[in-house]
Amino acid sequence: MGGFIKIVFLGTPDIACPFLSELYKNGINIVGVITKMDSRAGRGLLPVSPAIKCAALEMKLPVFQPLNNGELKKILLDLKPDLGVVVAYSRLLKKEILDLLPYGFINAHFSLLPKYRGAAPVRWAVANGEKKTGITIFKIDENMDSGPIIMQKEVSVGENENSIDIFNKLVDIGKIALLDSIKSIAENKANYIPQSGEITFAPKIKMNDTFINFKKDEAYKIHNYVRAFCFEPRARFVSSKEKLIQIISAKYMEKDFDFPPGSICAFEKHKGIFIKCQKGSIFLEKIKPESKNEINSYDYFINGLRLKIGELI
Repeated sequence: MGGFIKIVFLGTPDIACPFLSELYKNGINIVGVITKMDSRAGRGLLPVSPAIKCAALEMKLPVFQPLNNGELKKILLDLKPDLGVVVAYSRLLKKEILDLLPYGFINAHFSLLPKYRGAAPVRWAVANGEKKTGITIFKIDENMDSGPIIMQKEVSVGENENSIDIFNKLVDIGKIALLDSIKSIAENKANYIPQSGEITFAPKIKMNDTFINFKKDEAYKIHNYVRAFCFEPRARFVSSKEKLIQIISAKYMEKDFDFPPGSICAFEKHKGIFIKCQKGSIFLEKIKPESKNEINSYDYFINGLRLKIGELI
């Protein structure tokens, strides 16, 4: 299907690419792909194209990179799509844009709305220890992630799964849910259900959100933060030597040691150290001290800084 409904796709990062690919290979009539302008990166400040632009060009789809709403409006008026499909576009669409298309715009959001509205739903769901999350396909309105729901699909969140694991799960089910939602809209069979239930928010992750404190935090909270913030910005802490240290990997331990919170209570040579938390303990494995390469915590704290069991980390 797809020949009788014209789609414009709006997205930017890698995570949007599998969604575009799924629509393309299923014959959806994609009349254009809209994304952000190229950025500049590296020492030479070379131009870097958004991932979705590269994917779209490989599919020989036309790509547009509007600077502002005026340019976006002109592109949409020229293309005359029936429906806008948004996946991680990272820009709010104003009412004058939303009203341009006959079927409006739909979005694939990485949570079970109305929970975790905002820019970082997966990472906050993992940080908060949620046991389940999901994908929501909804019609965009003027407010943030508040429009009526077309479809939701749920996934479990394992106690040792991190944000990347959950993103992968959600992409797998989300691209199918998006395709099915487009088909239901094209066939005039879509049901638009108003959001109901507890509303929570998932703002963009800032560095200050990622700090943990072994003296004050329970081990399970720290474990959740390590899983949630498993890529930049990563979970981090300030050591007793006032060094900023990122956590690359760590394990939750239910065992309580008879030491003050924040102290080293055991170790495994060249593997890591056990740290007493407010409740329970953490086996700290790989870390990245500020301005240094990744290293296992045993070699850094025990071999390097010569800390001993019982001393504060």
